[in-house]
Amino acid sequence: MEYLVAGLVLVAALTALNLVLTLAVVRRWRARVSTSPAAHPHRHDSASLGGEPQLGIAPGDRMPGFSAITTDGATVTNDELAGRRALIAFLTLDCASCDDSVPEFGEHARRVRDAGGQVLATVVGVDAAGSELAARLVGVADYVVPELLDAPVGAAFGVRFYPGFAHYGPDGVATATSVGLQGLGETARPSVP
Repeated sequence: MEYLVAGLVLVAALTALNLVLTLAVVRRWRARVSTSPAAHPHRHDSASLGGEPQLGIAPGDRMPGFSAITTDGATVTNDELAGRRALIAFLTLDCASCDDSVPEFGEHARRVRDAGGQVLATVVGVDAAGSELAARLVGVADYVVPELLDAPVGAAFGVRFYPGFAHYGPDGVATATSVGLQGLGETARPSVP
């Protein structure tokens, strides 16, 4: 009987520790996503000068190498997007404006796809793969990539804020970037080689 009680106490203590650590990780992740741009210095950061928050990608930046698994189990890499225009969305389940941006993002995506380009959307969250947001993006984007909280694709691009969007030219150079869609403009500017 003593061993049973000791075992139950040990399991309860480990469960409580697990809960505390999980809450700390979530709190830290949320703080990272929602802090001001000044808290995350970056070479493209103009917010400290009174400008808008910067995505972490700026026009003129080359598309980084990445590899990810889509919601349908396929692998997508930066090579899949090479040689044509590309639109990339960085969304998270924790962001109401990410969900609200889907209809307007769909219009941008349609224009890119009609011009022969490709569209990739990432969704960050614990259950991103099974989320309603990811399901809504399946018909909008060519590739929908669910990511856990560490967001490896977003990290490869240097994304700091959500929702984030970036247009790339056929040469793999960013032509327009924005936190939110309002800064993306009607069409992407042509890239300069």
